[in-house]
Amino acid sequence: MSEVKNGISRRSVLKGAAVGGLGIAAGGSLLAGCGSDGTGALAFGARTVDAGPTAQLKALVAAYTAKTGNEVTYNATESNAFQNNLSQYLQGTPDDAFQWMAGYRMQFFAEQGLLVDLTDVWNEIGSQYADSYKTAATGLDGKQYFVPQSWYPWGMHFRKSMFADLGLSADTVTNWDEFLKMLDGMKKKGLVGFAAGDKGGWEAMGTFDILNARINGYQFHVDLLAGREKWTDAKVLDVFTHWEQLIPYMNPNVLDLEWDGAMQLLLQKKAGSMLMGSWFGGNFKEQSEADYADLSIIPFPEINPEFGRDTVDAPIDGFCVAANGANNAGGADFLKFAGDMEGVQAMLDAKDADGKSIPMTSANKGQDTSTYDAFQKEQLAVMDEATYITQFLDRDTRPDFAGPVVGPAIQSWFKNPKDVNKIVDTLQAQWDALPPLA
Repeated sequence: MSEVKNGISRRSVLKGAAVGGLGIAAGGSLLAGCGSDGTGALAFGARTVDAGPTAQLKALVAAYTAKTGNEVTYNATESNAFQNNLSQYLQGTPDDAFQWMAGYRMQFFAEQGLLVDLTDVWNEIGSQYADSYKTAATGLDGKQYFVPQSWYPWGMHFRKSMFADLGLSADTVTNWDEFLKMLDGMKKKGLVGFAAGDKGGWEAMGTFDILNARINGYQFHVDLLAGREKWTDAKVLDVFTHWEQLIPYMNPNVLDLEWDGAMQLLLQKKAGSMLMGSWFGGNFKEQSEADYADLSIIPFPEINPEFGRDTVDAPIDGFCVAANGANNAGGADFLKFAGDMEGVQAMLDAKDADGKSIPMTSANKGQDTSTYDAFQKEQLAVMDEATYITQFLDRDTRPDFAGPVVGPAIQSWFKNPKDVNKIVDTLQAQWDALPPLA
């Protein structure tokens, strides 16, 4: 999920990309006449190729075009490929509007002048969002550069049916000892207790986040990611000591699987639990309604009673406008629609290829949460228990540190956990060597 400067132009990757069946013209549509609001045609970059989110975004685009007459070229790229190339993308010839993340990951690019100020958009739609979302959308200069779409918590996911078969419940997996007992029982049944994948280099960052917050608390975690604490601190070593206790219960091919490979172990009932963001609920639903109904989430267990389960990773996804895009005004107008309940409702009303609804926990206060299904209500419960909310490691620290440094360091640790002292020394040395932010 982090930035890797590889010098590839994403626009060249997108060249020739299929637009999809919305009657949206590609290529020359950027030169088309202005729409009814005068902002004209624009291009939108989606950082997903998954079926459910694609259906939601294309429904948003269709609703916007129907209302304004402005044609939108829809360009989609697989998530990791998009994120690994964002710096070059934004400095080249980017789409006008694009999907991105809130918090530090947005602030980093806003500070470089690569994002368009959306304060005027917030003046129009801001009343539809809680203050916490506006804070997450705000740059270091106090201006807004991001429009939220949705959120999701990270938590411990499992199948209700498998828990029942093992004599477990959410109330019996609340602390570290109970968690290890659960994993041991799963292993004796021939199951992977704790499904994991880190081929992408970012997936395991969420495990580090939650272990660090559970062991050392929210403040130490955010201070570490901001450089106010040291990676060589004994508290960080304690995180890896606890993490190492989980390795015997993981699938042995952690570095060969990306997040969706680990998810498949849970989907196929080969694994009993997985720590991940709840976005993959849509993948379960695409498999079958029964699989989706069987999916459950609880907060990751307590380790240090001083902190309990008071922190949760809950990233906010949404949209930005690229300063180097061809149509800044059009991009901002599109995001004003996307952030308004009318645009949100278009996404909520989207259906998959089988005509089924697609779950989304919207950031907009207008969504009727009474209509949430059981899994969405469990996500809300996980959020409600938390006192502190973090974004995700590679959203809460410098992107030139998260992806190029932390990701490979964790992968190296998986290969040889006994090298942990060398690994944390390297992490700190590379943090110290980072250039000052402009």
